[in-house]
Amino acid sequence: MKSVNINVFNNDYIIKTDAEEVYVKEIATFLEQKVKEVTNEDLTLAIPRPFLLATLKITDDFLRMKNEFEEYKGRAEEKSRELVELLDRSITQRNSNSNMEFDENRE
Repeated sequence: MKSVNINVFNNDYIIKTDAEEVYVKEIATFLEQKVKEVTNEDLTLAIPRPFLLATLKITDDFLRMKNEFEEYKGRAEEKSRELVELLDRSITQRNSNSNMEFDENRE
């Protein structure tokens, strides 16, 4: 485990984590931005450590789930495109075969 220094609402905190420093700072920045979305005040807060750790964990869980959802969504969209292409080819081939049968019956 390593120590990562983060700044949240103008207060420095040292967090012990296995995560990359850049990621931990992204979590802290995301959390700070979300709080700023709901207030117009310029905040300088001393956040109790257990509360800070819990909110960082909740934010981490949210961001991980969001990333997993985006990956799943991308895979689902790709599979949908593949199925549409497969159906299009099947319909085109079937129409092509139907036209050939119709032409054969004309003779």
